[in-house]
Amino acid sequence: GITFTIAAQTTLGALLLGYPLAHWLARLPEARRGWLVMLVMIPFWTSYLVKTFAWMITLDQNGVMNRLLLGGGIVDAPLEVLHGRIGVMVGMVHAMLPLAVLTMLPVMVGIDRQLPRAAGTLGAPPGQVFWRVHFHLSLPGVAAAGLLVFITSLGFFITPALLGGPKDTMLAQLVISQVTEMMNWSFAGALAVMMLAAALVTTWVYDRLFGLSTVSGQASGAPRRGQEALRAVGVAILSALAAVHVAVGAVMARLVGRRVLGWLLPAHAAVVLLFLGAPTLVVIPMGFTDSNFLGFPPPGYSLRWFEVYFGSELWLGATLRSFVVAFGTACLAVVLGGFAALALARSESRWRGAMFALFLAPMIVPRIVVALGLFYLFAQMGLVATEAGLVLGHTVLALPFTFVTVAAVLKGYDWRLDQAAATLGATRVKVLLQITIPLLKGG
Repeated sequence: GITFTIAAQTTLGALLLGYPLAHWLARLPEARRGWLVMLVMIPFWTSYLVKTFAWMITLDQNGVMNRLLLGGGIVDAPLEVLHGRIGVMVGMVHAMLPLAVLTMLPVMVGIDRQLPRAAGTLGAPPGQVFWRVHFHLSLPGVAAAGLLVFITSLGFFITPALLGGPKDTMLAQLVISQVTEMMNWSFAGALAVMMLAAALVTTWVYDRLFGLSTVSGQASGAPRRGQEALRAVGVAILSALAAVHVAVGAVMARLVGRRVLGWLLPAHAAVVLLFLGAPTLVVIPMGFTDSNFLGFPPPGYSLRWFEVYFGSELWLGATLRSFVVAFGTACLAVVLGGFAALALARSESRWRGAMFALFLAPMIVPRIVVALGLFYLFAQMGLVATEAGLVLGHTVLALPFTFVTVAAVLKGYDWRLDQAAATLGATRVKVLLQITIPLLKGG
């Protein structure tokens, strides 16, 4: 129950913090939005281990947070945040927040801005416009973000292991413990099956409500049987939220003024962006410390650890291996995922939906489950602890992301350009290399 509780809490936290940020970014001009999205992407690209290490420094009793609180006179004694549920939630929400924002943002950008304006012109107050128009249209993105964050959170083990305590042990930690310490593969497999079942049930519920195709930003299609009642309940809930929003907004406008209320969204976005960038700001100075122990700010500065790094064949070899695996994974995932999305976009098979779900499978299955299955398979093929095995394993995990990205770009692709080139005598290879791929290079 702890695993599912923490995953649900992480999902709720990421959506509550991420939705206003995505909403604010969607309203900005494209050029300015691009630079700010990079601030969201940098934490997303940063290793989980690095981010968790940074939060250990920040949340420690002698860390940055407690120093600021004590220095400002806000608290009289250091807060015990590390090695508890709060520490786990801070680390996991921080790790999942970029995924939630990047999933919701394309859907919000695609909303026609004339629709909220039209609702306002017809007399709807801002609260009604937001909940019954904008939020309603952005709901597929919110649901997709919730699905991806929840499923990914089920497989976390680094963050709860380093930031949490014994009461915050998650299933993924138990799986790793059973494999590496107890050598109990059978029990590890049983735990993995439980995680897989939870992920599949969650995905099935999402597919019934929204359709898996909405994960790539596509429309959910015609309502399925039984969805009308659920949509009626949803509309009633949105109407109630809109009424509360209008009432609270009117009271707040009288108390602080509408101008102050207008700054709440940018202020929230600034705080969340600072929250995302905080670990990076902490880690960089720590690389130049001259101490053997963790502490911020560093007692002194030195290049000694960089000298150790560049003088170690072990570290340099690991770095080179990381780049080789990353480059091989990127090439293989882009080629396989791109061509799979291209083939599926042109397919008219009735199994198209099932194939789409198949390519999303590594994304909706906790990574520890995928890793355990790959270990069983690669052990029989002699690929364990090899560069080829690492590339293939990482490719399996990266395929859904390249597939979804290219599928989203293909949604607006004009196939008549390919037909025109073929009509003028171009072969299929020339059409692919000179027309299709150049137009899809953004994805």
